[in-house]
Amino acid sequence: MRRDKDVFKWTGRWISADFQKKPDEALMAPYFRKEFTIELPVESAVLYISGLGYYKASINGMPVSDEVLAQAYTKYDSTVFYQTYDIKEKVSKGRNSIGIVLGNGWYNCFTKDVWNSREATWRSLPKLIAEVHIRYSDGSCEIVISDSSWKCSDGPIVFNGIRNGEYYDARLQKKNWDKVGYDDSSWGRVLIARSPGGVLKPFKVDPIRITRRIKPARGWRTPEGGYIFDIGVNMAGFCKIGFKGSEDTEATIKYSEILAEDGIHINQSSISGFVRSGEFQTDKYIKATNETEYWHPDFVYHGFQYVEVTGCNEKPEVEAMMINTDFERRGWFLCSDENLNALYNASNQSILSNFHGLPTDDPHREKNAWTGDISLSAEQMLLNFDTAPIFRKWLGDIRDTQKPDGSIPCVVPSTGWGYNWGNGPDWSSALTLIPWYIYLYTGSVEVIIENYDAIKRHFGFMESMTDDGIVNYGIGDWCPPFEGKAVMATMSSFKCPVEVTDTAYYFNAANTIAMMAAVLGKEEERKIFSDKAMGIKDNFRRKFFDAAGSLVKGDCQTSLSCMIYQELCEESEIPAILKNLLTMISDNDFHQDTGILGNKYLHNILGEAGLMDVSLKMILNETYPSFRNWIDRGATTLWECWNGEGSRNHHMFSDFIAVLFKYLGGIKPDESGPGFRKIIMKPQVKCGLDWVK
Repeated sequence: MRRDKDVFKWTGRWISADFQKKPDEALMAPYFRKEFTIELPVESAVLYISGLGYYKASINGMPVSDEVLAQAYTKYDSTVFYQTYDIKEKVSKGRNSIGIVLGNGWYNCFTKDVWNSREATWRSLPKLIAEVHIRYSDGSCEIVISDSSWKCSDGPIVFNGIRNGEYYDARLQKKNWDKVGYDDSSWGRVLIARSPGGVLKPFKVDPIRITRRIKPARGWRTPEGGYIFDIGVNMAGFCKIGFKGSEDTEATIKYSEILAEDGIHINQSSISGFVRSGEFQTDKYIKATNETEYWHPDFVYHGFQYVEVTGCNEKPEVEAMMINTDFERRGWFLCSDENLNALYNASNQSILSNFHGLPTDDPHREKNAWTGDISLSAEQMLLNFDTAPIFRKWLGDIRDTQKPDGSIPCVVPSTGWGYNWGNGPDWSSALTLIPWYIYLYTGSVEVIIENYDAIKRHFGFMESMTDDGIVNYGIGDWCPPFEGKAVMATMSSFKCPVEVTDTAYYFNAANTIAMMAAVLGKEEERKIFSDKAMGIKDNFRRKFFDAAGSLVKGDCQTSLSCMIYQELCEESEIPAILKNLLTMISDNDFHQDTGILGNKYLHNILGEAGLMDVSLKMILNETYPSFRNWIDRGATTLWECWNGEGSRNHHMFSDFIAVLFKYLGGIKPDESGPGFRKIIMKPQVKCGLDWVK
């Protein structure tokens, strides 16, 4: 795909299928086609296209690219992206044909769920806009546009819902439908459609591709006659399946990340509860012939390790296809401890499973981009992968969701959900911290410029929520160790008061804005926010800190490490606070009692203090709760909860990977020389490991 920086005036029209009238009834994928003539030798030919929710495009029967799940999810009534493809090698003199299929994706998410996706402000029928720009060798130009001359039809994709699955009836295939000469006399006319409302912008992020193909590690047949396949690794994507048997055979494919207690059947119950209508992670296929037929879905993806295929009399062929935003690798970690290596690989697998045009929390139950999860993981993501471009895209999504009072939601893009819960200073720190991390790890000043005003407006919202200088409206130290199911009561059973972590993030925001202002040469604003930070620090210490006893309200691993990590104590106070913290850790048999906020604080301050031996002893503790315990229980990705409840493909605890880079590998960025122009190199040799690369 060619990266095109030019924004041109569109002459094409948004079009939709004439047979789709209501979003709730637009369950199938409409097919569109148009033939056009090229009369002269071609110097260049470029396709500009946006298709909502997802699209597949071809020229003369040839796919325009190898990407999948285009178009990226946005707040469509604010921003819509388009792609640019060089199609010169796919067109020829004479008649040519363009074909496009549309999936519902996030644009027409009709499934009932807890995030009000059905009520999204942008929700409408699938639609597209496209232009083919042809420049001839004599310098003349011609443009083929989407308009009322196109034709449309239904097709074999009879159902597609991003939260449900995809159904394909091979008996309805239209052979050669996207090639020249196809008889489309029975096809209907298209309708000129309303624009989704968002500004059309060029997409400058790496596309989603099939990045890995995996054969099942094992398989078996259930007593009921179904087939179960264990892929051997938790992942995001779908399976390419070779269906055998007679024509009209209907197969059902279900995806899950765990097995039932009997070890024979799959179990979707731990991740399906938030989807309130239709089937969950379920595809269907109906055969057209007696031959083996190969298929995979085009407009959905699933999170899974296990695949169940029922309805077949013969064992199908199965190949898992992992899909993710195909960004470049930047960093690697390897050491003498195989459990630590396994955790590093599991973290990367979780990251790759959660990038599909935006960073998400999980690839199955939600597929939501939670601000807090991503903020907590962002440093290690930037160390391991070239995630800066997709982060900048997502920061644009955040700006699109920001309200006039400066508030942002806890999931972005948001359908309107997440403004009245979950968007405290802790989770919403993503808007402030991620631009700073990108600057720190890449040296990009542009990302600060892009977001600076939005960051200040959000700080103003936090100020409006203060009471006596303290803020207390966030989620808090989510998911500490607990017993039982992953429900609100257990996942929020943390020890550290929310007002402690919220006010600490409030202080951190003021401090970070002051540093940004210094980078931008805004000395007056730097002083304003530095003074604000000092005021917040004074309030925090007055309210929460007992200097004589070196105690912080909550008196737990999170509150003590928060005090140091967020720089709310003086240098002279750190030894006493650390001493209390180390006593707590030892008394807890070197187990963490933190949720995801404390997890980031704890390992960073231990690393900074030269205590990676203590950090590793906790990480590699053989008993629950610990990261090592996940590996011993068969984890190939990071989990949401210490006890394995909830999702088993979550990255929110992953910041310990950045700690391995910074304090074991000893490669830490220096704020005075961002983008690793200056490096703080301080590997901790006496950490209990034989070697680190």
